Amino acid sequence: MIKLSALNITKKYDRAYVLNNVSVYVEESQFFALLGPSGSGKTTLLRIIAGFLKPDSGKIIIGNRDITYLPPNKRNTAMVFQNFSLWPHMNVFENVAFGLRLRKIPNKTIKERVYKILSMVHLADYAEKKPQQLSGGQQQRVALARALVIEPEILLLDEPLSNLDAHLRDELRQEIRTLQKNLGITTIYVTHDQREAMLIADVIAIMMNGNIIETDSPDVLYQEPGCIETARFLGELNEVEGVVLNSENNFCMIKTSIGTLKAKVSSNFAKGEDVIVGFRPEFLYIVSEKTENTFVCEIVSIEYVGSTINAILQSNDQILRAAFSPLYFKMPEKGKLLVSVDPEHIIAFRKKK
Repeated sequence: MIKLSALNITKKYDRAYVLNNVSVYVEESQFFALLGPSGSGKTTLLRIIAGFLKPDSGKIIIGNRDITYLPPNKRNTAMVFQNFSLWPHMNVFENVAFGLRLRKIPNKTIKERVYKILSMVHLADYAEKKPQQLSGGQQQRVALARALVIEPEILLLDEPLSNLDAHLRDELRQEIRTLQKNLGITTIYVTHDQREAMLIADVIAIMMNGNIIETDSPDVLYQEPGCIETARFLGELNEVEGVVLNSENNFCMIKTSIGTLKAKVSSNFAKGEDVIVGFRPEFLYIVSEKTENTFVCEIVSIEYVGSTINAILQSNDQILRAAFSPLYFKMPEKGKLLVSVDPEHIIAFRKKK
């Protein structure tokens, strides 16, 4: 069931479009991420959903309710900001209770709900402390508790982990994911961090230049992106130009500078069509004999980073990046490798004219 629909949302400042006819659909209990670089329009869309901004055109629907022009406090949504936005003169309990007091909830119920949610974010023992006495991670937990305690229909998160160090980000990200699943709350999460979106979301919408270019599950977007912009944005991508030799049965043969490659494709390519072949560094592997999709590479450089060995390779004039497992990698005597990539892990994109 669709819980939230943002339909044909347009927003511009002066003559520049921040959002250009954008539509998203978020299902009940789904963890939905808006992912894109700075200036792509993702925070603007989130603020329109929250009611802090009005669209120039389009509609915001929650369930069957048109909330496009309702004020934020009438939408039954809650937002967690990047900078925590806690009241410094209030203790943790009062910060979390603030929204409930505005709703004139009885004091007994307020106490029960606040302590319940503080327990869920592991802060029940910090109820009497002021925000300035807490770490950054604890302050963000308070902000999260304050949003959840009002039991919103939709939780909105605007880059909530970007001000935290790497260890805290990993810890709090997992807590947010666990809370979301346990509560079954529909969540929209804005981030520019590809790894974060891949780890936390059920569905990701990739935003660029005020448009959504692709929406799907993290695994599909990473392994089978529909456009090269998505493929490039979600991680390192080896790109080799080529020409289609033939295409049949969802596979095509492509002539490239590193040899003829077989690729699994989801659309038809014409013979002689110019394409860009793409494959991830981790999909390259070392082989001992020449078979399908194999080519000889010279090792340009090797970088050991613990979990992987990152290599820069050269085949003819083509520079490629590879990520090998240190358990299986052995430096060859002559500095050359025979490598391969499976057809299922090669993506062919039409070359734009």
